[in-house]
Amino acid sequence: MKKSFLQYHLTVLSFFLLLASACTQTAEEEQQTTEQTPAAAETLPDSVYLSRGGEIVQKTFATLSSHLKASLQKEGVEGAVAYCHLNASPLVDSLSRAYGAQIRRTSLKIRNPQDAPDAYEQKALAKAAAAHEKGERISPWIERLPASDSAQGEVAYYAPIYTLPLCLKCHGTPGETLAESDYAVIKKHYPDDQAIGYQAGDWRGLWSIRFKE
Repeated sequence: MKKSFLQYHLTVLSFFLLLASACTQTAEEEQQTTEQTPAAAETLPDSVYLSRGGEIVQKTFATLSSHLKASLQKEGVEGAVAYCHLNASPLVDSLSRAYGAQIRRTSLKIRNPQDAPDAYEQKALAKAAAAHEKGERISPWIERLPASDSAQGEVAYYAPIYTLPLCLKCHGTPGETLAESDYAVIKKHYPDDQAIGYQAGDWRGLWSIRFKE
């Protein structure tokens, strides 16, 4: 009788030890699973993208304008147009890779066909044009673009491009601020050019910069 009683208690004790071991193992597995599961990607506030976009615009504009001024001083408008035609796009592409963002310039009146706006940029240009027609100064803004089946969502930064006095040498009015001979050179490289007729201070287009969320 005593032996049976002892066996019974040993059996019960073994059962609880096995149960405790199983619970401990399950808890450890759950902890490991939690540690291995990546946290959801943090959604950055608009202010971060506004700051990043502004920095990229500043650096890109400084780089492009320094090369353009050098070409103008050395070879005139013909040299500047040749530089833009051959080097501007590769330079912007290089800066895009450096910053991990897609950098573009677009307008309702384009010169280079590669700068033609896509559907999102067309809406952004329409928004900017409406503000410009009201006499409002256009401020940079952020738009979050929806994700598609083939790509994750993107954050678009838009900032206005205003015409500076130096720009009139290539974007002014032919026969006035833009020499006819210089415009003939422009038409040689860009036969379908629309980017003329501007005055200093005119709104000319948008910087369009896209970040992956």
